[in-house]
Amino acid sequence: ATVSVLNCSKGGGVLEHRRPKMKALTAVLGLCAVSCAEAKYNMLTMAMKSYAAGDPVGPIKVNTLFSQKELVSLDFYSLKFCRPEEDVLNDYVNTQKLGEVMWGDRIAPSVYEANMMEDVKCRTVRSHSTCANGDNIFTPADMDRFNRRIRHEYRGAFVLDNLPAISNGTTISCAEGAGTLYDPPARGFALGVPETCTGTGKAHINNHLAFHIHVRKDERDADEGASSTEPETPYSIVGFYIVPMSVNHLAEGGTSEKCADDFDEMAPHSAVTAAVDGPEDKKTKEVVWSYSVKFTVTNLPWSRRWESYLNLAFSNRNEKIHWLGIVNSSLIILCLALIVAMIMVRTLRMDILNATMDKEEQQGMRDDAGWKMVYGDVFRPPSSPRMYAILFGTGMQLLAMVVSVFAFALQGLLSPANRGGLLTTAILLFVVMAFLNGYCTSVALKMFNIVEWRPVFMAGIMFPGICMCMWVFAQIVINWNRPGYNGTPVLFNTVKIFALWIGVAVPLVVLGASAARAKTFNLEPPSRVHAVARQIPAKPFYLEGWFLILVPGIVPFGAAFIELRLILSSMWQGMSYYMFGYLALTFLTLLVVAVEVTVVAIYLVLVAEDHQWWWKAFALPAGMALHFFTYSLYYAVTQLGIATILSKFIFSSTMFVVSMGLYIALGAIGQLSGYLFVRIIYGSIKCD
Repeated sequence: ATVSVLNCSKGGGVLEHRRPKMKALTAVLGLCAVSCAEAKYNMLTMAMKSYAAGDPVGPIKVNTLFSQKELVSLDFYSLKFCRPEEDVLNDYVNTQKLGEVMWGDRIAPSVYEANMMEDVKCRTVRSHSTCANGDNIFTPADMDRFNRRIRHEYRGAFVLDNLPAISNGTTISCAEGAGTLYDPPARGFALGVPETCTGTGKAHINNHLAFHIHVRKDERDADEGASSTEPETPYSIVGFYIVPMSVNHLAEGGTSEKCADDFDEMAPHSAVTAAVDGPEDKKTKEVVWSYSVKFTVTNLPWSRRWESYLNLAFSNRNEKIHWLGIVNSSLIILCLALIVAMIMVRTLRMDILNATMDKEEQQGMRDDAGWKMVYGDVFRPPSSPRMYAILFGTGMQLLAMVVSVFAFALQGLLSPANRGGLLTTAILLFVVMAFLNGYCTSVALKMFNIVEWRPVFMAGIMFPGICMCMWVFAQIVINWNRPGYNGTPVLFNTVKIFALWIGVAVPLVVLGASAARAKTFNLEPPSRVHAVARQIPAKPFYLEGWFLILVPGIVPFGAAFIELRLILSSMWQGMSYYMFGYLALTFLTLLVVAVEVTVVAIYLVLVAEDHQWWWKAFALPAGMALHFFTYSLYYAVTQLGIATILSKFIFSSTMFVVSMGLYIALGAIGQLSGYLFVRIIYGSIKCD
């Protein structure tokens, strides 16, 4: 395997620059090394694995049960499947990465086995698992649990050679008058057929899984083959597909021996119903779990084996839709750029005319230069300057994290084969970028002549604290409402994140603030601030605060709408998004649009002689997050069909945190661009 390590040496160099106390520095760097080790594991790239004919493949593993309607992933063995012994399962508890667990993946061993190029017509798993001890005997409560999972469209998930299983897409003819049920190609497999399709009021359990494994024969060169001691040509796995079906082996032959080499999976079979019949004192039912294996040799290169999985997402198989979004963003940028150019040219022209006119002529043009009237108040500190500085530092931290994630993704280091790698990388980079948070917060505080440590600590605690509290609360609610949900791995990783936050991120914020305080900045405003604030005259409604929060944000939202829509589909419909090149272009255009919107709106605010522009600069681009959150709720209602209150809570709380991060990050762009614009235009004039 090829290992790429997230380089933290530069961060260490920055920390050593100011030579803080060696004990504190050693402790922080030690914890930072732990972060780097986690990143190293995250960046692990999987090497191709070859098998000779007859070699055991895999092993075949299971992942969590998932549903688009429920949004709560459950342990695979929360239902009564045949499973390995407990000691085998316990070996997998602490082997998953941070982001993998936080995303909801729970990899566990299975009882399904296959040997390379050895087809299996039908094989039961009864003698290979706890089902040999009677765990395949279902009670009415077990069947009712299965019924609920099938009704809520839960899907099972398998993993082979790090490839997720994909259902082949099947059409089921339902009972008369119920039409057909189509299971499209998607990750995992349907647990069964709901009672709405069977027409009997009883769901069917898919107890037989047909594994279709696509392999590529790796041909050797003539010289290599002559010197090789291996007798057979190796094979590599390039595809893993599942066709689920319901087969009542007991009904067909009276015993489970019917599952043998003469089994025909294409023939009609009686189904296993999710119901228990019989006397009240003997209400149990045996379910025979079986599977078949078929190998198919293809010419698909091993490097392209993820295409069938990635192309399940509409965003990945339709590049034209991405170009449409980029063209849309470019047109918006062009229009706003023309407006900004007109403003700057008009400002320059007025300055030149004023230099050539006498005082009477300048007095006649006074109304056209209203922004010059507030030169003595435009650099007056905003209300709540500490919170303003905290949001600026946090926004810069989020932006730096996003840019760094794009840097890794565009280098091909965040492969979709690395489950949870993107989330793990984002968390660790957010922790490392805490140094920038403290630095920017301290610079903003220094600009407002505030010398306090409390806002610095708040910058390191506020946003992560809100996210942590909402995450813990959501886990408590899920554990209380879903007995099949195993929150132990999540709790363990939550403790790890808390340690990274308190032990690494907060000290880095303090060190960043210390570095900024020890440095000299030219923060003197171009114009002197008057002792008495100028009264703000009446202004039109479109310059009121509520209007500036709601309306201008529509422009950046429209610029990024198409890509945001595709990300929502990949995020909540169990698909993978990997078009990071298009996403990076969209992100870049979003930043440009946010800057242009801020410049145009702030200019209009200053022309109206409103010198309280600081918070308006923050809210102008940040308003896009409000539109994004509103659209996400609309998307959930129209596309996901979320059924339960718990799932609605999970969706809304998750999107609230995402929107809040977007709000703060875009607000920081508005703060920076607004300040630079105001400083430039007022630095270009001379006022008495």
